[in-house]
Amino acid sequence: MDLFLGLGLSLTAAVVPTIIYAMAFYLADRYEREPVWLGIVAFLWGAVPAIIVSLIGEILIGAPMVNAPGSLAEAVVETAVVAPLVEEFVKGLAVFAIFYFFRHEFDGVLDGLTYGALIGFGFAMTENFLYFVGAFSEGGFVDLTILIFLRSIVFGLNHAFYTGLLGIGFGMARLSHSKGQRNAWIIFGFAASVFAHAVHNFGASISVVNGVGIFLSLGMAILGVGMVLLALMLTWQQELKWLREELNEEVGILLTEQEYAALTKNWRRSDLLDRKHYGEQALRMQQLVELAFRKHRLRRLGTAREPKLTAQIQELRAQVAARIG
Repeated sequence: MDLFLGLGLSLTAAVVPTIIYAMAFYLADRYEREPVWLGIVAFLWGAVPAIIVSLIGEILIGAPMVNAPGSLAEAVVETAVVAPLVEEFVKGLAVFAIFYFFRHEFDGVLDGLTYGALIGFGFAMTENFLYFVGAFSEGGFVDLTILIFLRSIVFGLNHAFYTGLLGIGFGMARLSHSKGQRNAWIIFGFAASVFAHAVHNFGASISVVNGVGIFLSLGMAILGVGMVLLALMLTWQQELKWLREELNEEVGILLTEQEYAALTKNWRRSDLLDRKHYGEQALRMQQLVELAFRKHRLRRLGTAREPKLTAQIQELRAQVAARIG
């Protein structure tokens, strides 16, 4: 009976908080939320393939690097060197795939942060379950309860933060003019994700012999939450600026002054984007948001870099115009 209770508690503690975090993060995009199916694919990549490939990679790469099995040195090498490199690379493959194959759904920093975080949440869910089962089998409900508190609550956003940093790098690359700038941002994002991951894991590894380690990991977790919130606030303001600049010239043509004011007000997602209550008008408002973002990208990068944008903008104009009245 205790076995089934422990497994059920492990599964619940791994799934429920992570789903709540992921939904909250997905809904944080106020203007142009990503396609639900693509968000689910990103989450599932982190939850299943990324875990499997990472485990295989860590075994193949980590084993030759360890000369003292079972030692603190082994733990540090495996958790603070091998794991961050392998896991962030494998998770990052999904960010790259979305960036490359679904460019029309990848507008900038917020999109990169969202996809990276969703992949990280999926990875954290499965990894937490495996750790919870291990803790229960070794220490029963006491060890399980402590680990649930640490991994689901205190460090619950960690993997989203790590891969979100890589996503930010891809987001900056999406808005960069030259190939050199794009590559530099992607490399920087990957390095930042590995570094943050490594610092946390190093602190957790040495905490068994030095209490300072737990404060190092906790400090990185607090910094991560702060950086994610800051990134969200900055990108909200940036996207609001794009809407105001790009839709201002459309007032009286594709939208009214009242709609423009409602769509570009501060801090809160416009009620006009709620399809449940506004139906066709909400769909038109969403298309206007997409129009603004594409106009901005064309203005920033030009037709040479984005040859399909002109046709996409014309098509969006036609769709919006067809829904007026």
